[in-house]
Amino acid sequence: MIMGKGSAVVTSVLISLVATMILWALYQFGLLNTLECKSLDLFQTYNAPIEDPGVVMVTVDQASLTAFSEKGIHWPWPRQVYAPLIEVCARGEARGIIFDIIFSEPSSYGREDDLEFARAIKKARNIFFPITMRSDAKYESDISPIRRFGVKNEAPGLRLPEAQSYVPPIGELMAEARGLGDVIISPDSDGVCRKIPLFTRYQEYLFPSLAASPLKERFALKGKGILFDAKPLPVNERGELLLHYYGQEFQFPTFNVLDIVSACQNPEGPLFDRVAGRIRGRFVIIALTAPGLLDLKPTAVTSRSPGGYIHGTLLANLLHNHHIRTASDISRFLLIFLAGVFLGLLSFGGFSSRRNSLIVLSFMMGWAVVSFGLFHYYQYWMGFLPQELSFLLIFGLAATYRYSTEGKKRRMIRKLFSQYMSEVLVRELESNPERTKLGGERRFITIFFSDLANFAGISEQFEPEKIVTLLNDYFTEMSQIILDSRGIIDKYQGDGIMAFWGSPIPLEDHVVRACLAALACQQRMQGINDKLPSEGFPPLPMRIGLHSGEAIVGNMGSTQRFDYTIVGDNVNLASRLAGINEHFGTGIIISENTYQLARERIEARELDLIAVPGRKKPVRVFQLLGEKDKITEGDRRVKALFEDGLKSYRIGKFEEAKKTFEKVMEINPNDEPSRIFIVRCKDLLEAPPAKWDGVFRPTDK
Repeated sequence: MIMGKGSAVVTSVLISLVATMILWALYQFGLLNTLECKSLDLFQTYNAPIEDPGVVMVTVDQASLTAFSEKGIHWPWPRQVYAPLIEVCARGEARGIIFDIIFSEPSSYGREDDLEFARAIKKARNIFFPITMRSDAKYESDISPIRRFGVKNEAPGLRLPEAQSYVPPIGELMAEARGLGDVIISPDSDGVCRKIPLFTRYQEYLFPSLAASPLKERFALKGKGILFDAKPLPVNERGELLLHYYGQEFQFPTFNVLDIVSACQNPEGPLFDRVAGRIRGRFVIIALTAPGLLDLKPTAVTSRSPGGYIHGTLLANLLHNHHIRTASDISRFLLIFLAGVFLGLLSFGGFSSRRNSLIVLSFMMGWAVVSFGLFHYYQYWMGFLPQELSFLLIFGLAATYRYSTEGKKRRMIRKLFSQYMSEVLVRELESNPERTKLGGERRFITIFFSDLANFAGISEQFEPEKIVTLLNDYFTEMSQIILDSRGIIDKYQGDGIMAFWGSPIPLEDHVVRACLAALACQQRMQGINDKLPSEGFPPLPMRIGLHSGEAIVGNMGSTQRFDYTIVGDNVNLASRLAGINEHFGTGIIISENTYQLARERIEARELDLIAVPGRKKPVRVFQLLGEKDKITEGDRRVKALFEDGLKSYRIGKFEEAKKTFEKVMEINPNDEPSRIFIVRCKDLLEAPPAKWDGVFRPTDK
């Protein structure tokens, strides 16, 4: 049935208006913000790298840490180590030297170490240090450093971040510094660093960010705006500048500390000339990049970037006038409304369902091209996700009546699959019937494996009927927890469960969901074990392994029968982690990937480096302890002390490690990992290894 022209126009306008209001409400309540930011991130990964950003990175990387450690110089280094860096940069005529390293405490090597560092700073006369501005009043509040390095507040209309105190570098260094800058980088709600406030308010002064500090004289603040070289910057109401990243493959010209030290030792050599030529007339950022130094943050283009990379990006943006300008909300949603009216008219034009689908797909692809062009050629962000969603929403509202037969098909799929698939997967198949065909795709997911310790031996002692009843009760309890957390049950293997999160429905927090589900499973298992003795069974320890990584996800099997499942090396690793619990007396072991992605919500302690068959590099594993806000102070003490013992163990100080683990046992006599490491240390002291790398190699497969 084809609508009359007048009716079609009115209906299209009303549907477009309703859809626009829905999207506006979602946007205002922040429900689309994260996804919209993700789409901007995607666009940024395709930015063109810049040939000369005007910034050079000098990195404290893992190679530098290792080389110094071999010479007996352990982290944190003596501060006189940085003097040659400053000397090379100064002789190379660097425009400015920016330390992204906090020096808020006196050197552990004595005051003379600080004074030698300060003398090098004074000689260079262009050193900038970080200062940490704090929202609480627990730290330094003297106004004099702020008065010296800040600017008078002349932007009353900006709602800049406010600080109540600050943590400065020590006085000897601050006295010789050219400038200080706030080092705090506040990520968005999804943990990604996309913007930086150029200034922070402290009483009647404004304090620049670390990257803005060397260019402080080029800023001007008026009313609700911030000017740079007399041109307004596209900051938001909080004075934050959206960072323009230079693509996923871009890296700043980089030297590590070893390069600089080697250049300083031979100022007439080719390395010195190469270093000096690269840094001449440019800003040098000295940053921490070694993974163990914990200065890695997710950005729009990488999952883990050094803080210095983010500061360097802001500095390059300012130097080259590379700023992302964003359209106002009104202009965005006016465009959505007008495009929606036009799309609605096409939807009521009497075309077939397939033709209408092609129309909306063309709109979506067309907007993707337009949005991409505006962003990459004009650095103008008009938005992407709300427009794309509006096309889908308007198309769905306008064509609902035409899809009654499609509804029947969805009900048939539900009837066929709901018997043995999760509700989440059934809904996905209803919306995408083509997914019932064979095939797979690569997804980043979190994988769960569990089993019951000693179950094989127990199953031989009881009647099969009792074993089946026990397993059914166990699987029911654990499966409900996994499904409630939006996980997918892949299969049951004997007494084990295989599950995963993050597909077919993408979940931004799937790593946290998996960790919390594992904790809930162990808690529920405790309740089951409390009841087992009354039924004649001994308690059954549950062992869980979690790992996050890419895997092939999809329908796999034959054309006659197939399962929605996962395959890949990361699946195999997750399976092995469950069994590794046996070597530590633990209940949940997670990989380093999982820990890093969930560490804001969960607490875990590092257990060991494990040599896993089939992998060249050892795997760092952690024991999942619980939710971060539910961990007791005693648990935190045990974690910290245990990890101190682990450090000594790794470097071959077995007697020192054993004593530390014994201290853990004094706090918690039931700490099984510490007991196991005490036994290991005794064995290693009795039979010292010829070559020690700190890697544990299980003998079982």
